[in-house]
Amino acid sequence: MSSRSGSFVDCFDVGAQCGGSPERAKRWHKPLTVVAENPAGGKQVVKTYPSFVFPLTQYFRMLARHEYRMLKAVEGLPFTPNDVYQCADCSGALQYQHVEGVPLKELNRRGGVPNDFFVKLYASVQQMHTSGVVHFDLGNSGNVLCSPSGEPKIIDFGSAVFFRLLPGVIGEWARKKDQLGVLKLWYRFDRNSMPQEMQAYYQANYRKNIYTPRRFLKALKRSFMKPTQSTAEALPMAAIIGLFFGLLALVSLV
Repeated sequence: MSSRSGSFVDCFDVGAQCGGSPERAKRWHKPLTVVAENPAGGKQVVKTYPSFVFPLTQYFRMLARHEYRMLKAVEGLPFTPNDVYQCADCSGALQYQHVEGVPLKELNRRGGVPNDFFVKLYASVQQMHTSGVVHFDLGNSGNVLCSPSGEPKIIDFGSAVFFRLLPGVIGEWARKKDQLGVLKLWYRFDRNSMPQEMQAYYQANYRKNIYTPRRFLKALKRSFMKPTQSTAEALPMAAIIGLFFGLLALVSLV
């Protein structure tokens, strides 16, 4: 999986396109994403991670390289981005073919999801798992698109990891997490088409995701604000803390 030298991203100034807007300043720690037209007339997504002084520069470059590897691993599947390249001169930037579609979170305002959309999405996630990748953020309605033809599309592989790097029990947990993410969206956006057994499984197994820095810190704060917390109550939080930092370490290695 090599970088493409002299590609469109090499001569495209993402910073200039985004300008110095207040919104950009608020999101300094997140990558800038721009949809632009390439020289051939097609649409490309150009995603540039922040660049700061060491060690932050290395950290963001590591995230960019990680997302690039994950995108290359699923490249060619009918529901993922294609033509994925990494900037040869700037390892903090990558590009891929623009995926046409409407995010699920906007679809309800446009008439709702098509028939069998979530059946197809569920099957797509199983195919992605067969390819060796777990997404880890499918419960986010912005990461699933509905194409103009009504087909599901999956984007944003920054949190994804390879199955082969996960021990057996963790791998099964990761697979289940992806499946529950799909069921969460299904239950939220098209509950009437969701089989009763899937609804029961979702309600029995879904737990709100705290495996993001903001939610993790909120949960940690709540745990420390309970001085009478028993040892039994503290054990799940200790497990979550260990898992959170374990996942961070895992991402840094892939």
